Amino acid sequence: MLYATFEKQYKLFLTRIVRKAELKLEGPEGIYGLNISVVSVPPEDGPLDYLSKVEKDQYNSFQYQRRRNSYLLSKLACKMAVARADDDLNDIVIDHGVMGQPFIRGSDRKITITHCDTMGAAIDYDPRLLLGVDMELIDEKAMDAIARITSKEEQFLLHGLGIQAPVFLTLLWTVKEAMSKVIQTGFTVPTELFEVKGCVWKEQNVITQFKNFPSYKAITVLRSTYVFTIVLPSKAMTEMGETWLMQQLEALMPGGDGIVQDYDRRG
Repeated sequence: MLYATFEKQYKLFLTRIVRKAELKLEGPEGIYGLNISVVSVPPEDGPLDYLSKVEKDQYNSFQYQRRRNSYLLSKLACKMAVARADDDLNDIVIDHGVMGQPFIRGSDRKITITHCDTMGAAIDYDPRLLLGVDMELIDEKAMDAIARITSKEEQFLLHGLGIQAPVFLTLLWTVKEAMSKVIQTGFTVPTELFEVKGCVWKEQNVITQFKNFPSYKAITVLRSTYVFTIVLPSKAMTEMGETWLMQQLEALMPGGDGIVQDYDRRG
C-alpha cells in the first residue's frame, strides 16, 4: 500500500499513534536531512497494511504480546520515518548487518532505531552523517546494573545537573547506547569507551560530551517516565541549529497527554 493511500485511509490511526518530523540540520559543511518518527504501540485491532506478507506472517508467529509489540514498534517507526507519499510501505524493508546494525534495503539512506515498553522511534538520515538514538524507561530496578558501569567521575556530574539519580543514570545509559549505535558496535566493546565527560542543561534538555569521542555530542529530552537521546557529530549543526533541533525534539516527544509528563528538573 502506498503511504499516501495509507495516510488517507487511516488518518485517525496516524494521528493517535504516529508523530513525524522532517528536519534539516545546517552545519558549516552542508545541510543534512533527518526524518524522525515516534510511535506508540498500535492497538490489537489496528491496521497492518504497512506490513508485507512476510512481515505479517512473522508477526503472527510470535506467541508473546511483548514480542509482538516490540516487532510492531520497530516496523512502524522505521516505515513512518522512511516513507514518502509515493512509497509502497510493503517495499520498505529493514535488514540488519553483521553487528545487528539496521539498514534500509536498496537505499543509501541510513537509519537508527530504538524502542522501549510502549514507544518506539526511528530516524532516517543523510548518509553523510553518523547518528544514533536510544530511548529508555526510567526503571529503578535497573539502577544497580547501570551504576556498575558508571565511573566515579560520571557520578560527580549528577550534582551539577540537580536531577534524581534514576533519571541521571538512565540518561547516561541512553547516551552510551546511542553512541554505541553510531560506531555500530553496541556494547560488545568495553563500556569505559563511552565514558561521559560533561553534562549541562540547555533550554529544557541536557547536552552531553564524551571523553573519547570529542567530535560528538548527545542531546537528551527528559520525561517523567522515559529518556530520549540522539547522538550526532557536533559539526553537523551550528549553535543556532542545535537549539532549533532541541526545540523540535522537545515538541516531538510525547509528554503532555497526562500519561507521560515533562520531567521538572530540581534546583
